[in-house]
This record gives sequence, structure tokens and C-alpha cells, in this order.
Amino acid sequence: MENTETKCSKLFIDICEAINSSLNLEEVLSLITKHFVETLNLKAASIFLFNEELNRLERRAACGLSQEYIQKGPVDAEKSIGDALSGQIVMIEDAAKDPRLQYRKENKREGIASILSVPMRAKGKIIGVLRLYTAERRIFTNDETVFISGLAKMGATAIQNARYFKIFNDICQSLHTSLRPKEVLSCITRELTRAMKIKACAIFLINRVENRLDLSSAYGLSTAYLNKGPVDAEKSIVETLDGEKVWIADASSDTRTQYPNEARKEGIASILSVPIYVKDSVIGVLRLYTAARYQFSENELQFISSIADLGGIAIENARIYDELKVDHESLINEVHRWFDYGRMP
Repeated sequence: MENTETKCSKLFIDICEAINSSLNLEEVLSLITKHFVETLNLKAASIFLFNEELNRLERRAACGLSQEYIQKGPVDAEKSIGDALSGQIVMIEDAAKDPRLQYRKENKREGIASILSVPMRAKGKIIGVLRLYTAERRIFTNDETVFISGLAKMGATAIQNARYFKIFNDICQSLHTSLRPKEVLSCITRELTRAMKIKACAIFLINRVENRLDLSSAYGLSTAYLNKGPVDAEKSIVETLDGEKVWIADASSDTRTQYPNEARKEGIASILSVPIYVKDSVIGVLRLYTAARYQFSENELQFISSIADLGGIAIENARIYDELKVDHESLINEVHRWFDYGRMP
């Protein structure tokens, strides 16, 4: 028992150190699988992330598996221990015969006897699975699976943090390389939607002349929804324009939603509306749409607000660039006029 407790303590410390050692996702996941294999004397370990678009599990890290086994083919989420993606911890005692496995023959050739599949959950969402492989038949105890599940959750949190860092870094890179706000705003809506696993994202800028919100960028919304009609600044979550972050839990019934019927048809359950600032003025809103009711955490709200601030910086940079460009062209024209004047007889 003492030896088991010592191993568990060491594994916990090693994985904590791995998570804190880098924001590079591949490095962190590789370290996690390595520590599982070495500390628990396993044959191998893998971490898969769930690709919702393809309905596949994509291997992002592995330790102890041959290249032949890793490249055996795509891992279908429904054919390969699908129960893990519904939140269950699944113990496969005979990996060569269990029908819940997609590649039984390949497991036998690889020398895999048993597999423990543990869901990786972050912020209430299952984003992937941790799989532990043994060379001899083994059934993990309840205490072991509870402990491993806790470590898998820590790993999932690290994955989310790395994803957020990547979004922030990608958008910053876009800011550095482009003075076209459309490109930066498109990057924001696309990357936020993908990384946060939400339905859609959109950015609106205030049209003060017509008192409406004009769409500047959107990702994940249908053409029909985008063409539903003008977005009135006084009828569409107006509190955001006063600087408030607003959470609409039920977009189909909340009176602050201008188009509730269209939201229901689009499959939008909830909306988060965040102001976009330039200096001290709200110049637009960033909106996140979810297909199911979801309460964003305080850390997520802070992160989303930071991304909205980057959108404001992109717009301000473009404005300053346009002003400088006009000033520069005016100066050049003035020089030409003086030059032509000097050449007059």
C-alpha cells in the first residue's frame, strides 16, 4: 500500500510540474503520457482530443506505442469505446476481443492486453480521452480509476489553457502582420468558436448614424440567420453598449433578444454579449452563441473580454493607419505642388 501511495504521490507531482512547465500543448501532453507509463509501469498511454466536425478521436500524444499501431487508421468516436465520450470510465479487460474496440486485431499484434479509457473533462465539456494500455490483463481498482480520472481532468484544464494561449497568440500575430481590421476580426470569430467549442461567434460595430449594429465578422452562423434583418442598437441586448457583459440564458424567450424566433430556428440556446472598446468608448460588441445552455466561468469571461480588447486595438490601428496614409498623401501632393511651382518660368 505504501508503494502505491508513493507512486500516486509522485505521479501527481510529476503531472503538476508537466502542466506548469510549458504552454506548448504537444510538450505538455507528451510529458503527461510519459509520466503515466513510467510511474504506473504501463505498456503505453495515449491522449486523444475529440474532433466534433469529423466525429473522430485524434491522437495528440502517445508513449510506448509503435508507429505502425499509431498509424493504423482513423479512430471513430462511436466505434472506439464511445461510452468514454459520454462521461464514463471504461475498463476493457480483453483488448483483442472486446466489441467496443475498433482495432482488435491491431491491439493483439501490438501486445495490448487491457485498456482503461478515461474521459477528459474541462468546464463541464468532454474534450477528449486518456487511454492507458497494459501488456497483461488487468482491472484497475475503483481508487485507481478515481485518482486517474482526477489527473485526466487536470490534463484537460491544461489543454484548455493551452488553447486559450494559442488563440491569444494567433490573434496577436494577426495584429502584427495586418492593418486590415476585417482580417483580425475574422481571426477572432473563427478561433474563439473553434477553441471554445461553441456554436458561433460574431462581431458587430456601432453605426451611430442609423443607430444599429452592423455585422463586421461572423463564424458558424447560417446565411439565413445573418440576413434576418437589421440589428437595432436599442433592441438587441442594449446593456452591452453601456459597457456591460450580458449573458442571455434563453435566447428564444429573453426580451433583450431582438430576433428570438430566428434564434430558436438557428439552434441558438444562449448568447454572451461583450463590449468592444476603443480607449474609453464602446464601438461594438463581441457575441458568442451556444447550442446548449452554458454558464461561462469568471476566468472565461476575463479571457473573452481580453480578446474583445484586441478587436478594439485592431480597429484603432486601422484608423490611425488610414489617418497617417491620408496625411502622407497630402504631404506628397504638397511637395509636388511646390516642386512644380519652382519649375515655373
